[in-house]
Amino acid sequence: MAKFTVLSDLIEALAQHKRDVITSAQIAWRLCDFSLAEPEIIKSFTMSSGKGVDYLNRTLATDFNNAQTRFVLKFAGVYAHQRPYVFRDAANSSVHAGTNKTERCELADMAFLAVCVDQEKTVIAARASFFQAKKGEAIDNETQRWLYDYDDKFKYQASSFWEHAACNSPDRTMPDWDEGRTSAFQYLILSETHNAHVRLSPWNVCHRHAFGFFLYRLLTFAGGKDYRASEITAGGWSSIVNDVLRMGNGAMSGVDRGSVDLDTIIDYFNDFRDHTVQNYDSRSSEGFPIVIAIVQDVGQSGA
Repeated sequence: MAKFTVLSDLIEALAQHKRDVITSAQIAWRLCDFSLAEPEIIKSFTMSSGKGVDYLNRTLATDFNNAQTRFVLKFAGVYAHQRPYVFRDAANSSVHAGTNKTERCELADMAFLAVCVDQEKTVIAARASFFQAKKGEAIDNETQRWLYDYDDKFKYQASSFWEHAACNSPDRTMPDWDEGRTSAFQYLILSETHNAHVRLSPWNVCHRHAFGFFLYRLLTFAGGKDYRASEITAGGWSSIVNDVLRMGNGAMSGVDRGSVDLDTIIDYFNDFRDHTVQNYDSRSSEGFPIVIAIVQDVGQSGA
């Protein structure tokens, strides 16, 4: 079946559950302990039972799967074994200097992906978004802020992020604003009132909405930015996403169906109706959380 038809049918199915998606996503964050620091809150959303990914599977995914027979939805949390630290380009930092004299910062605090696969688990479409997490409506690190809001390129600090990557270079190019950048790099605000919302880049545009609305848009392939396995050697957006996926798959094994490291992660979580295996923990003291929504077109019609 054509990609357009599959995604159109998926969007129609998810539209029937829009309120459930938004509400469940907000509760999934609200169940986290917001007294913790941002990294601990995010890790608990990704890996802990009773909240985050686990809550979304027990409620939203289960209800969606029981309501129709065409698609199967599963959420998965991966705690990759290394955080992506980067250096800003000197030409950019000379115009907008950051807080850190070294102009070194994290690429992101977490990543979200939505993936649609066919009956054979071949990727039909995928979209991703990176987030800087903050516990309030204030910028506390200008280095990270200008990376998202101004820079056109960066360089990885650690060679482990690029020396075995599809793009064998430390240099990466950021997407332009007319290439979906505002949805590719965003801010996640975890407020004191236990509400999570998303603020688009650039920061000064001041456009925000509930995290649940972001998740609904991501699941319907409107949010985030498209990830294309055919472009992972080019050093652009898809290379950046693939770098993180490669770090995330760790000791997993799988079959390459054309999407390399994403295929490996999909195979690890395999049975999408069963939520017994919904997390992968690298046991790293400084890991990187990735949340993946996997939707499989099982090819059956029905209400």
